[in-house]
Amino acid sequence: MNNELINEDLLFAMSWKDKVLYLAAHRAEDELLRAFLRTKSEEEWWEEGLYDKEPSKNLDRAIGKVIWERYEFAHHQDIIEQPKYRPVKELLHDFQGTGNRQKARKEMQVRLRYLTAYEQKKILYAFMDSLAKIDRDFACKYLDKYYDPMYQLALETIWGLHHDFEAAKVVTHYASDEFIKAHFDELANDYRYLPVRLRMPADYPVDRSQLEWHELILLCARQHLSITEEEAFAILSNVIHLQLIRENVAFEGNSLLRLAYVSAVLWALGELGFQDLVLRFYVENERTKPLFRSGDKDAIAWEIREQIYHDGFCTSHNLGTKEDVEIRELFKRYKEHPEDFEE
Repeated sequence: MNNELINEDLLFAMSWKDKVLYLAAHRAEDELLRAFLRTKSEEEWWEEGLYDKEPSKNLDRAIGKVIWERYEFAHHQDIIEQPKYRPVKELLHDFQGTGNRQKARKEMQVRLRYLTAYEQKKILYAFMDSLAKIDRDFACKYLDKYYDPMYQLALETIWGLHHDFEAAKVVTHYASDEFIKAHFDELANDYRYLPVRLRMPADYPVDRSQLEWHELILLCARQHLSITEEEAFAILSNVIHLQLIRENVAFEGNSLLRLAYVSAVLWALGELGFQDLVLRFYVENERTKPLFRSGDKDAIAWEIREQIYHDGFCTSHNLGTKEDVEIRELFKRYKEHPEDFEE
């Protein structure tokens, strides 16, 4: 507020609107101006003629803050109902009987982590015994994250009965080596070949037809298996080429490293000691970076495919993997009808 003397009688005799304008014109502190604005509702502001002409900057700012504060205050005054949890015994009765099964399921899933070990055991066994796959999957996902050996036999049992993906996954992660070896083919079929094979020692046979290219080189790197430099280069070039040819390829960043699986393959090349291949990839990656900024997604993919094909990043080496058939067909089409790959 300015230091000039205030005529209180005059000020108090003013209309509400004039009082607001007076405070704004005399640079009253923002908090004080907002406090006075709050003495009337927004509807009354209109009735008082506050908007008859454009307000000053400080008044406009104060009006905006009051409107926002009132909205926030009203919003945060919404009453949030406190959850009324029921005894676990009642939830299990509804879940396993004729009660509201869906409601009981949801509440038990939300509360499971915070219950006693005894209650957790009751609920997890109820989920694992359920005929509904959604319940068994929840229990398996939960135990995959919060594993307890006491449930291992139950997990192996429900996997043997239903052969669910999530059950095969948690069994693969935690079962004994003897169990994995005895049920290798079934687990690989129900889950994935690579993680099941990684549970076996390095000298265990490798079925390449069950692996994708990046999985083959990752397995070799993780278990120090023999692979030639020619095969390693074939995997690198094929992974790059296939990701560029496949539809819906995502270009995030301006590097071949952003393509799916390329970073993982490069990690494996390093672990396997292929210095020249890592450097060759570096040169090719730098050479293709400007192409990532050359146009739309399809144009980018086309130009990069042309460049890497020209530089020799294209091979028909048969690695015996399940992707070899796909890539051979794609290369054949590309060589015979390159126009099919143009936009």
